[in-house]
Amino acid sequence: MVFKKLFPKNKKADKVETQARIKTTIHHLNLKNKEFSRKSQEARLRAMKALKAGNRDISRQMLIRWKTYRLKSEKYYNMIGKLERHLDAIDEAKTISDVTGSLEASSSELGKIAANVNPEKAMELVDSAEESIMQIEEAGDLLAGDLEIDLGIDVEEELQKLETELLMTEASGMPAVPEGIESELDFDFEEEEPEIKSKEKIKKEIEKLKKELDI
Repeated sequence: MVFKKLFPKNKKADKVETQARIKTTIHHLNLKNKEFSRKSQEARLRAMKALKAGNRDISRQMLIRWKTYRLKSEKYYNMIGKLERHLDAIDEAKTISDVTGSLEASSSELGKIAANVNPEKAMELVDSAEESIMQIEEAGDLLAGDLEIDLGIDVEEELQKLETELLMTEASGMPAVPEGIESELDFDFEEEEPEIKSKEKIKKEIEKLKKELDI
């Protein structure tokens, strides 16, 4: 008893031992059935011979033996059927146990995955990413800035002068930029800005251009 407590049998070993015992019992029952089958056949043959010899009493006794062996054989076959059913149940239990263990493992793994990909967390990640994008865009806008505001330069007056010049040019019917002088007006924005012209000077240049173009 002490040995059994200190060294308990493995469950798997118990299962294998049980299966082996059932299979051994089934084998013994099959051997018995073969013997009953042989004896029942012999008893029937003897009953037939006794009947031919005119001995009905011996024939009756032989048929009783034949019937007895048949009944025992049927009983043993029923026992074999029950044992095989138990053997199948043990095999099925092993399959169910394996499937259950696999489902438990997969369920646990799915639970871990679901904790990281649940809808609430996904929404949090989307919101967090969107907030980061907005912060980056805001930082970019701040870095780009507006030179007019950053440098404190007001060009509104100069812009109004350009608009006046454009209106006067359109009113005179002259093209905004006469042909042949486009290249003279080309300039690089990185170079020094041209001098802002006054209205009187603009008028004089317009008159001069009219004369040159015979307008």
